[in-house]
Amino acid sequence: MTHTRKLLLFIALLLAVLSSVVAQDVTTPEAEASETAEPADATLDNPTITSEKALSPRLKSVRFIAGLFWASPSGLQRRCAATIITSNTLVTSAVCAKSNYPASKYGQGGWRIVTGAEERYMQTPPNSVQAYVVKNVDIDECSNIAIIQIEGNISFGGSLMPVFISSHPVSQASTMYTFKTSDPSGNSFLGVTQGVTAACDPYLPGYTDSNFMCTQPILGQTVTDDYLGGDPIIGFSTQPDGPLAVLVGITGLYYSTLEDAQHAISNDATAYRFNAIVAAHVTHIATIAGVSAESLVSTGDLG
Repeated sequence: MTHTRKLLLFIALLLAVLSSVVAQDVTTPEAEASETAEPADATLDNPTITSEKALSPRLKSVRFIAGLFWASPSGLQRRCAATIITSNTLVTSAVCAKSNYPASKYGQGGWRIVTGAEERYMQTPPNSVQAYVVKNVDIDECSNIAIIQIEGNISFGGSLMPVFISSHPVSQASTMYTFKTSDPSGNSFLGVTQGVTAACDPYLPGYTDSNFMCTQPILGQTVTDDYLGGDPIIGFSTQPDGPLAVLVGITGLYYSTLEDAQHAISNDATAYRFNAIVAAHVTHIATIAGVSAESLVSTGDLG
């Protein structure tokens, strides 16, 4: 962990806080369910920023979020967010990184990573935007996480930086937030709270065995436009000389008892969400990135 990287992380988070709106509070509605079904594979596009909508200052200032795009003869089409771990390695949800749907909709092509301040959130950025070619995607469907490796390296500086991964378990009292990139002009910074096992287990029995973190419903959540996940979940480290913001998870699938919500047709404000715990994959991420696992993690407790 270099001093330069720590300083970049601290400066970036400070700028983000100063330029953004206050995060929403979290509600914890009770969800009564006797049975559940896993949502089907996504079959719709994630809505993203258009020229008519202003980008949230919070999202524009975030340094470690990139965009995952499908490149075909018709151009670039945004799929999800991807979180920067090293200069050539990023993570997102496994659902986001499956190529069967974008290939069938837009034509044969391949994945690209876009890091431009506004372009990474656009559904169809201009053809002139810089895009990194993805050379490999390692998908773990059981834990709903995908590790992306690009050709070349992202240049870090004032507008781009990697994020450290928290190596500590998330306690029930830990404060966490996620960036909702599927609605980049709306409230983009949302507080999330870990659900208790008794409330989560009916939706996905034994979820902890697959390294999932269950989070409670968020006030105003919209399953229909945020079903793919792929966004970073961050916590705040108490380590005095370490990074302040650390990566805890990657948002995943909503689990609902409503059939239409399972197919992202209608909303379910009471659906729980099951997210990938990134710390469980540090060794594999480090192997793909060609670095030591120790260089990727923050050892500070979460506040």
